[in-house]
Amino acid sequence: MKKFTQIWLVALVVKTIFAIWLPLSNDEAYYWVWGHHPQLSYFDHPPFVGWLFYLGTFIENFGNAARLPGVWLGHLTLLIWREILKPYMDEKRLSFWLVFILLSPFFGVGSIIITPDVPLVFFWSLSLLLFIRLLQEHRAWQYAAFGAALGLGFCAKYMIVLFVPAALAWIAWSGEWRRVRWALVPVTVFVGLAFCFPVLYWNYRHEWASFVFQLNHGLSEHKKNPLWPLEYIGGQIGLLFPITVYFAARRRELKGAAILHFFGWIPLAFFFYTSFKAHVEANWPTMAHPAILSLAVINADNLKWLKVTVGIWATALLIVVSQVIYPWMPIDAKKLKTSEFSRFDFVLPVIEAADAPIYLASYQMAGAASYKLRRQVYKLPGLNRRDFYDFTPLSQPSDDKFYVVAEPDHSLPEWLVSGGAYQISRLRTVENLYSLYEVTRSAKDTRQ
Repeated sequence: MKKFTQIWLVALVVKTIFAIWLPLSNDEAYYWVWGHHPQLSYFDHPPFVGWLFYLGTFIENFGNAARLPGVWLGHLTLLIWREILKPYMDEKRLSFWLVFILLSPFFGVGSIIITPDVPLVFFWSLSLLLFIRLLQEHRAWQYAAFGAALGLGFCAKYMIVLFVPAALAWIAWSGEWRRVRWALVPVTVFVGLAFCFPVLYWNYRHEWASFVFQLNHGLSEHKKNPLWPLEYIGGQIGLLFPITVYFAARRRELKGAAILHFFGWIPLAFFFYTSFKAHVEANWPTMAHPAILSLAVINADNLKWLKVTVGIWATALLIVVSQVIYPWMPIDAKKLKTSEFSRFDFVLPVIEAADAPIYLASYQMAGAASYKLRRQVYKLPGLNRRDFYDFTPLSQPSDDKFYVVAEPDHSLPEWLVSGGAYQISRLRTVENLYSLYEVTRSAKDTRQ
């Protein structure tokens, strides 16, 4: 495994350098805010990504090192997959697999952007390794460790629940159910519940708000679009690349590797089903990608076509990185995804010039401004969709005068405009997209 280890270590160094240099995306900045407000869980997602950014607070003044704990955790995922794939690949193919996955969209440059998917994929992968081992060795501690991995996965992202139907489908199809020590399954359940207790307790204290939000977010869009399933399929094929999908779909893998089909295709199929009900973001099935990428390498008789894929991914990576460093494409930079790193910079001078507290329009704007100014700037509660800021008292204005940056087509919160407790003056337009409001307290605010 010497070559594998060398590639892994070089990639770790490269990722670390890029992670320190690359600005935080707006979502990452939002999770950085979570790191400065550590909690058992959060409204938008479980807490693990916030915990990672909390660890990053100790090194956050060194470039953009706040994301490094997440980057390192994500890179450890590759070592877990090395253990999973050892029975099916020799050292040469394993080394190619590592290069292959390191240049794939989610596990190459995408792995530097820290979102809840990073700890999800780590614990999904760890759960898979432990699941395979417990079927082989039948030790009680493995059932407990399996439960702990699933519980921590639930603290990363709720989508870890898809592991259970995939595992049940595998043992039913393969006959491995005969090797399960069913008397130890309650140990897995008990330990799993213990390790995801922070999420359960937070939701219990907040009327299960996070669970309800995520179910509605992913399964009950009011305005359905018949193109969503096609967009989903096209997006996943584009991310995985058609050659990868072709080889992964072949049934020529070595005995035992068939388990990867269940942990790859079942999550992809689930999100295809949900795409008929709501729009599916491209990153939601990320946990399925390692299995699909691995099946492609296992099943390919000749790696030349996968090497073509590597070349295409490497070229795309160079284009993206060069565009971030120096925008050169003859396209309006604001229309490119790379513009996200500076999307809300226009609000920074507005904040710094304000002579009273200022509250912003969205969680992304508040997160980006807070990170770049290295001080907390909050979103106004009740403005736009509910998020973390609606659950922290620090977002609630307490001064007799404050400012609000909001989109003109979004109504200010009902508590602000009704009852006559506040006088609101629209001062000016900001960046042609937002309005700056001055708010003064005209009477004692009697809201509970």
